[in-house]
Amino acid sequence: MPQAPTLIGKLAETVMGRRARVLGLDEPAPGFVEVDLRAEAPPGGWQPGHEIQVRATPTQGRRYTVRTVDAHDPEHVTVLATTQAGGPGTRWIRDLRAGAEFTVLTGRHRPPREHGTPRLYLGDGCTLGTIDAYAHTHAGTRDIVVIEVPSDALHLLPDRWPQHRFLPAGQAPGDALQSWLEHAAANGELAGVEGALLLGHAQSLQRQRRTLIDGGILPRRAITTKPYWATGKQGL
Repeated sequence: MPQAPTLIGKLAETVMGRRARVLGLDEPAPGFVEVDLRAEAPPGGWQPGHEIQVRATPTQGRRYTVRTVDAHDPEHVTVLATTQAGGPGTRWIRDLRAGAEFTVLTGRHRPPREHGTPRLYLGDGCTLGTIDAYAHTHAGTRDIVVIEVPSDALHLLPDRWPQHRFLPAGQAPGDALQSWLEHAAANGELAGVEGALLLGHAQSLQRQRRTLIDGGILPRRAITTKPYWATGKQGL
């Protein structure tokens, strides 16, 4: 969630900026907005999982992830965002309308470090777009995807993404995921998993990684973590 003076932000847009236009917006569940975009491609072209940055305010940038890229139109992409938080990114997303134009900052795609297959993917609602871009949960694969989401979205998200497992969030961030992880580790559900990508709430990722390592499920080198937010930090 970077911050920079307005002048620096404008300079970054000059160097790395790509023009984007909103084609449409969809709300797959309460608190989630999918933005349909046409955006100028960066070097190497758009890839699912491509990270972009926008200036939510003149001095505050927010990062999002490209979820899909149209195979027949390489500048037609979608971005899935959450709107549960009350931060600058949430306000910026809520104000978008079809036809709006803005600048995205990005470079060549740099995917996260991942190990082996099948993999375990854990995250909260703000990571759904990223995880969906990377996880291979179609027929013939055995990746395990578990995502903690607000309870009011729980009845709709499985209809859109039936290949993922959704848990209702508890009172504290990460508690539902941690409970599921401990149970899955104890009953052998994670046998055969060769790598893990843990995204979302920073303090929760630490607990999840420790459970996987201490339980002998995965070595540290096979686990990739990427915090999106942390308790006590400014919202998304």
